[in-house]
Amino acid sequence: MKNFGEILLILVTSLAPLNALCGESSHAASDPSGNDIVNPTFVKDARAVCLAGNPAAYYYSKGFGKGVSNWIVYLQGGGWCMNITDCNGYIQRRGVGVNATAAALHGNLLSSNKKKNPDFFNWNRIDVRYCDASSFTGNSEINQNDTKLYFRGAIIFKAIMQELLESGMGNAKNALLAGSSAGGVATTIYCDRFRRYFSNTSRVKCFSDGGYFFLSKKHMSQRNTFLSMFDGLIKLHGSKNALPTSCTSRLSPEMCFFPQNLQADIQTPIFFLMSAFDQIQIEYTMVTKEFDTCANGRNCSLNQIKIMQDIRSELLSVLPKQSHNSKKGILITSPYAHTQVLGPSWYFRAAKTGKRMVFRQQGC
Repeated sequence: MKNFGEILLILVTSLAPLNALCGESSHAASDPSGNDIVNPTFVKDARAVCLAGNPAAYYYSKGFGKGVSNWIVYLQGGGWCMNITDCNGYIQRRGVGVNATAAALHGNLLSSNKKKNPDFFNWNRIDVRYCDASSFTGNSEINQNDTKLYFRGAIIFKAIMQELLESGMGNAKNALLAGSSAGGVATTIYCDRFRRYFSNTSRVKCFSDGGYFFLSKKHMSQRNTFLSMFDGLIKLHGSKNALPTSCTSRLSPEMCFFPQNLQADIQTPIFFLMSAFDQIQIEYTMVTKEFDTCANGRNCSLNQIKIMQDIRSELLSVLPKQSHNSKKGILITSPYAHTQVLGPSWYFRAAKTGKRMVFRQQGC
């Protein structure tokens, strides 16, 4: 992409103001890695339930020190389910039919460990459990053959936002909606609506990690799993009404889960982090795990490498073209990986500048 290096610098600058100041430490209970151990907060709204009907939940660690007025809401990922059989299997595979229990706010983005998370360690940190398999968009239920499933993702999102607003989030100085994978897709879908929860005095931004999926044109001969999944969300979960009308008014609803069809209309500053060789993008495009096997074994054939390079080129071709738009940030990396923000590669360096690619002002 022309001027791509400039885009990287712009996106870092555009998000730099979302920073906590330095100097505080957390006194919360923590695991051996220094991550807060937090009990779940079950959503009060009785309609906000997981696939199996058990209550939705989130983990909330209160901010402290100079971060007390700053909020980060993180939407977990975990894929989607597209039919009754698939959703029943999802409940078993993911364990979402069991009530949430105490868990550590782990990784770099949610940790209270200042060394791991110098930017957000003292913010109000919320980790939203993902148990609806619809990127928080569903609003229906089904009772068939003695199986009852609840598709309440959109209700879960709205109910949690309301509870957080009542807990003080509405007065936030800084607020960040973030998510990975299916949660990254949800972040893109809800970014502007999240902004509307706050006054004009709040600084609000969004961050999607590993959620910039696209529909491959070069490999259309393959049965693209994304289309099957997203079509299932529309038909089974009743997800259409949760999608931005700016997209559904011009495209079929299933196409409005793809960020390239949403990003042009998003007014709130948003930052996308994606690997050019995203594991799920490649697997869902080619409908095979052979690339996972060869990439991890470092023995891919020339043809496999060419296919992965083709997918990389297609990703770059669908990215937003605004090279000087301070509201759209993009960082494309090159590891074979899916999602990166909670893992060890949170700190990046720009090859040309040597500066760290993080949400941080220098000098802390």
